[in-house]
Amino acid sequence: MLTSFLLITFTVFLNSDLVDIASTLKVSVGTASQILTVSSLLSLIMGVVMGFLAVRFKHRSLFLLGLAFFAFGALGCFFAPNFASMLFFSIFLGLGIVASIMVYAMIGDFLPLQKRGIAVGLATASGVGLTSLVMPQVTSVITNAAGWRAVLLWFIFPLSLVTLLLGFFLLPSKPRQDQTANKPQYTMAFKQILTNKSAIACLVGTALVFFCAVVPVYAVTFYRLHLQESLSTATIFYSIASAMLLFGSVVGGRLINRIGRKRLAVVGGVFEGIFSVLMVFVPNVWASLVMWMGSSAFAGVIIAALLGLVLEQVPSFRGTMVSINASFHFVGYILALTISGLLLNVYANNFQIIYTMFGGAAISSAAVLFLFAKDPCINQAPSPT
Repeated sequence: MLTSFLLITFTVFLNSDLVDIASTLKVSVGTASQILTVSSLLSLIMGVVMGFLAVRFKHRSLFLLGLAFFAFGALGCFFAPNFASMLFFSIFLGLGIVASIMVYAMIGDFLPLQKRGIAVGLATASGVGLTSLVMPQVTSVITNAAGWRAVLLWFIFPLSLVTLLLGFFLLPSKPRQDQTANKPQYTMAFKQILTNKSAIACLVGTALVFFCAVVPVYAVTFYRLHLQESLSTATIFYSIASAMLLFGSVVGGRLINRIGRKRLAVVGGVFEGIFSVLMVFVPNVWASLVMWMGSSAFAGVIIAALLGLVLEQVPSFRGTMVSINASFHFVGYILALTISGLLLNVYANNFQIIYTMFGGAAISSAAVLFLFAKDPCINQAPSPT
């Protein structure tokens, strides 16, 4: 849970302080947002590479390596004097995805089916939910006191070191079932995943869901530029929406065994898409905030349910499946960031265009899952306890 929290801190920090960071680095808001594109591109590449590494090396070792990369990237971004150097050090932040992938792989290693849904929900809630709840306020307070760079030095980097040390001392060196025995072949792992229609549907669904996950990246900027809210007020809105995301993740994790992973993901995607579009079309700030809250709650539901569904697609190669899924996560995220940054620059920060695009992606994800994905656990009926 602490690792899931940590690995989203930089993203939420950048989302909240995008205007100030762009001003300091002397670039436009759309251009500054591409810092996330670079780190996400590295994460995409590492997701593919991890498909091989997860078969060869211990999950714990890869987990610690990812945290070390993230800590170095956070410290480097603090010292970065210009936009180009920020892009360079964001590469190491992107390599931190190794730890994120291993979080979910180790859930599959250690926990029985009945408990995986709750564990995935808690990990998701800690990452996309709790971080987004806490980090905007931390960013606002520290930025107002000492500037945006201090957020990296005073909070993100120290937390990276603490998480790394806890992982080193607390995680066992081997999973419940010895993963070093009977190493499967790499080609067999990829063949079983890439020839499985349901697994492919989950991967495509993940890409579309995380295309819509860019909603918070521009939300604070939307409220500041279009609705004339202050940084402090906009980050409070961010925290409120994030609380709903956390709530949706936890509830989604608990409902997985009762409703089913696929059904829950489909419902979550439809409602997330509708609310994501409405938040920039409603006539006032409070109505917009309600729509953002709805979008965030259902985003938590679909992310928890979809991750749970991914874990069960090819259980004999779970580490590789989770790794490839992480790459598709960043395919969607990178495409959304790149297209959104371009559209904002071309159409003078027209947020209605990009949020319509985000909502359509979430609904498309629900359609793909409904038509092509299968829930392997639907007939196993595990106890909801």
